[in-house]
Amino acid sequence: MASPFPPLDPARADEDKGPSVVSTITVVVAISTIVAAARLYVRGWITRKFQFDDYLILASVILSWMSVGFTTAAVNSGSGQHIQTLHPDQLSGAIKNTLIGFVPGILSYLVPKFAVAYLLSRLLNPSRLHITIIWAMCIFCFFTMMASCGIAFSQCLPTRSQWDFSIKSDSCYSKWITVRYSQAASAFSAFLDFYLAVYPAVVLYSLQLPTKKKIALSGALGIGSIATLVAIYKITVLPSLAAVDFTYDSCDLSIWTIVEGSVIIIAACIPLLQPLVERFRIQSWTAWSSKDSPGSAYLTPSAGSRRQGYTDIEMSHERSRVNKIRRKFDMESALDNDDGLVKPSESSHDRIPEEDESNFMAAATGNAQSGNTFPPGPHQGITRTKEVSVHYEKDGARVQGPRAGW
Repeated sequence: MASPFPPLDPARADEDKGPSVVSTITVVVAISTIVAAARLYVRGWITRKFQFDDYLILASVILSWMSVGFTTAAVNSGSGQHIQTLHPDQLSGAIKNTLIGFVPGILSYLVPKFAVAYLLSRLLNPSRLHITIIWAMCIFCFFTMMASCGIAFSQCLPTRSQWDFSIKSDSCYSKWITVRYSQAASAFSAFLDFYLAVYPAVVLYSLQLPTKKKIALSGALGIGSIATLVAIYKITVLPSLAAVDFTYDSCDLSIWTIVEGSVIIIAACIPLLQPLVERFRIQSWTAWSSKDSPGSAYLTPSAGSRRQGYTDIEMSHERSRVNKIRRKFDMESALDNDDGLVKPSESSHDRIPEEDESNFMAAATGNAQSGNTFPPGPHQGITRTKEVSVHYEKDGARVQGPRAGW
């Protein structure tokens, strides 16, 4: 890049991609950060099951912001402008920060692949051989992509000669070696994203689940397929590494590297956000019920039977409401079950958080779990039970037995 550059058309001298680069990567990483924060909130405060993959997501977010920082520094030095318009000091800073920024940028989409692999290994209960294959592919992808960074930095020796023009390089090899290798490594990375997205759908298809639930789970676990498309497109912009106008042409590569990492982070977080969504749904339903009618949180007494307290229609309606909420939490149970999705070991009755925030939910679930008759009594959902012992003589023998009553 220290070689003389071809002349630039004066009409293009004022072109600058820098502001759009900074705004794009900042917005994208901010979105992925919000989604990751929601996941960490769910895992740390709602389900209280903060695990290894959550730390990986946190590390990925930090790496994304590091990449944003280096890319912003490169833009401040002149990245985004044509190389012919930059002073040597600007050019040095732009090249140095761009190359360094690629390292955390690449790591930002490699690390969450391990988080996805960890999640799928817990949920889908693959065989030991299959787990080994998944992790082997992730490790292979990690080292092949990091090798592309090594090749880029060793393109000229000493490495510093690539941006410090006062240092004469001893040897340099063709930039296209870096490009071709990076394209091959990125192709495998795209394949791995596709595999991790399709694998859950294949497993779920064979399970005895309702079609809607299969589609919902497959969609939540298969969002990573979007990262495949991003990775494929990024392959087409990798030749900018060998471009003469490096500071201008490499901006797209910087953007798509960070976008790929953010997409994978979001894809790894969305499947675990259901408890947060359900919390808002239940709280909204409770607030709406209370606003609609002060007593709507309880079942209303039947006008025809004060002793019984409720009509069959009301019983059926409210029971179906509870069952509907429980069914919605089945997905959360599957996504957050240590025993996996294929062999669930706990019932949905034990996986209904936040229902006690509603008086109706507290009464309904409390009676269901204790074995009492559903629904609760008419007096604010509290049922009083008496146990009466009856003693009588039959053929000279004394018989005793409990009788339960309201």
